[in-house]
Amino acid sequence: MIRRRLLLEWIAIALLALAVTCGFVLGGMTSRIDNTLYDALAGLRAAPPSDRILIVAIDDDSIAEIGRWPWPRTVHARLIERIAAARPAAIAYDVLFPEPAANPREDAALAAAMRGTRVVLPILLTAPGANGRAFDATPPVEPLRSAATLGHVALPYDGDGSARAALLEVSEGGRTWLHLAEQAYRLGNGAPSPAFRRAAARGQPGVLVPYAPPGAFRTVPFKDVLAGSVPPEFLRGRFVLVGVTAGGLGDRHVVAGAGALPGVEVQANLLNALLTNRFIRSPSSAWQWAFAAFPSLLLLLLFLWLRPSRALVATAAIFVATAALPVVLLVIAGLWLPPTAALLALLIVYPLWGWRRLMAIHRAMSDELRLFAGDDEAPVRPARAGLDPAGSSAIALSSSIARLRDLKRLISDTIEGVSDPLIVTSLAGQVLLANGRAQALMAAELTPDTIMKLANAAEHDELTLADGRSFSPRRTPLADAAGEQRGWILLLAEITAIRAAQQDREEALEFLSHDMRAPQAAIIALLDGDGGKAVPEALSARLAGHARRTLRLADDFVQLARLRSTGFEPEETDVRDALAEAADAVWPVASRKGVRVVVDEGEPCWMMGERYALTRALLNLLDNAVKFSPDGAEVRCGVAEMMEAGSRWYEIAIEDAGPGIPPDRLSRLFARFGPVGRSGTQPSAGLGLSYAHAVAQRHGGSLSYVPVTPTGTRFVLRLPALSE
Repeated sequence: MIRRRLLLEWIAIALLALAVTCGFVLGGMTSRIDNTLYDALAGLRAAPPSDRILIVAIDDDSIAEIGRWPWPRTVHARLIERIAAARPAAIAYDVLFPEPAANPREDAALAAAMRGTRVVLPILLTAPGANGRAFDATPPVEPLRSAATLGHVALPYDGDGSARAALLEVSEGGRTWLHLAEQAYRLGNGAPSPAFRRAAARGQPGVLVPYAPPGAFRTVPFKDVLAGSVPPEFLRGRFVLVGVTAGGLGDRHVVAGAGALPGVEVQANLLNALLTNRFIRSPSSAWQWAFAAFPSLLLLLLFLWLRPSRALVATAAIFVATAALPVVLLVIAGLWLPPTAALLALLIVYPLWGWRRLMAIHRAMSDELRLFAGDDEAPVRPARAGLDPAGSSAIALSSSIARLRDLKRLISDTIEGVSDPLIVTSLAGQVLLANGRAQALMAAELTPDTIMKLANAAEHDELTLADGRSFSPRRTPLADAAGEQRGWILLLAEITAIRAAQQDREEALEFLSHDMRAPQAAIIALLDGDGGKAVPEALSARLAGHARRTLRLADDFVQLARLRSTGFEPEETDVRDALAEAADAVWPVASRKGVRVVVDEGEPCWMMGERYALTRALLNLLDNAVKFSPDGAEVRCGVAEMMEAGSRWYEIAIEDAGPGIPPDRLSRLFARFGPVGRSGTQPSAGLGLSYAHAVAQRHGGSLSYVPVTPTGTRFVLRLPALSE
């Protein structure tokens, strides 16, 4: 949820940045600032003044020497003759002649001087024109109009009163007028300029001119040329521009980067740009908007990966790059990208993003503090401590982190206090935490592959290391605060001592089953052989009985121990057949006492059980019944089927006519080595009944004792029948 909310905030800020830059660019809201920057930088793109351009200035000294302005047109005719004699590339005579002279012979003389010479005269454009026209064109009077090439000198102004562009071509009343500088270029080079061809191709006659400062071009006074003081070689092959520079006479224009320039210097700058093909281009509004939006979007993308300190550095770097790129492009490529919209967008995006992040951090800290405090109803409101809410939350968070450190120390001490190796892993088996014993084990023999297998396996066998130590792995899921599993807790319980005790137990059983039985068997063999003839018969019988009892006791103990230490491996077994086998095994003892063992006959009774264990349990019960029955008595055995709670059971009953079991001994009837002797007999070790009881429980059944009236004992072994 938090991730989604932050992503939505990022998208909202990005859309806001796009909208702001679009408004700045398309609405022209930053044009005044951009124009100021352009005016300050445009001069960097201006080409060095061409040596082919020469200005003949009608300056204050020329006015003082020649006389009051306007001069007779014969003066202009003599100047043109002087210049024409030096064979210039072209003459751009930036002086208007809209009205005829007082003496027609003056116009004729000026026209005669211009014929045969490449001369361009300006036309007068008056805006607005009559009858709704944009402007009216007033060419020079005849015969001057016919003797010269005509070109306009109109200069479009922007809203702030500065001129930045020039129109290489204008149309009026179905007629097209080329600019005076373009006409001079064509007269001197015999072809249109590359700039004009580009402007015609895109249908936009306007070009941005990089103006040089005042006085940048080579200039000679009008009077010196008229007097012949300027050598002809100084004029030969050059573009000669004649115009007024004297104060208060000619037109002056405020142009970008150069301030106020006389009209003749304006024409010289445009002609210089045409000769060097060095202009300034301005991309379309779409490209300007893309440039304005890109830095903000780039910064927003970086915000997703950078830390706050690096984000601040990135913001400063992008701001500087955005401000410097237009300067570099203007100087190197002549491309002007207004930077103000992009810079303002950066100034808006960074604090806005910082505010949203501060809000998100404050909200997240408050939520986490609330959850940490365990109060889901009301948010935690930390004490202000003289700080703002975010600072107070930071202090509260620091306090909570201190509590977490205490908790971490408690967990660490608890883990270290575990006597067995304990390892916390990820779901992939990577070790996240381990106590000292586990680390020592990993440094010795526990490999990462083994840990990964222990973490990923559902069940584990014992882990035995090369040094003989044994461990029992126990795995517990590790969950995060949301309850999702994130790893495992592995406890390697050391069972080396248990396995050693089991080994000792097996050795003890081996001792009982072999080493202890061997001497007793040897005694019986000796008494039954020739060596027993030297012993009195009564003593021999008693010694043999004690030896056989010892053998039986050892065998019962071994069988009971093995029964409780081995796994349950049942098979289909006929209970009635097992009872018959046990009755056959007890027949020798019963026959010596004259006791009859009566077994009821019937259909097979199948169950899932261990035949050997069942047969031995029944043999123990029959042996006790025969042992405690009087001579000539009868022991009855039978199998009955019964139903209980929808399940079938077999009840095997063995009943004798012995003295029964005293009530004070019933509490330890099935205990090992308990005093369970019958009335009037010696105590018994009780392993037979204990074994039978263990077999009953092992098969999911029970063994119970039922007294018989007036005397006798009845044991009932209850076992589950095989499902049909």
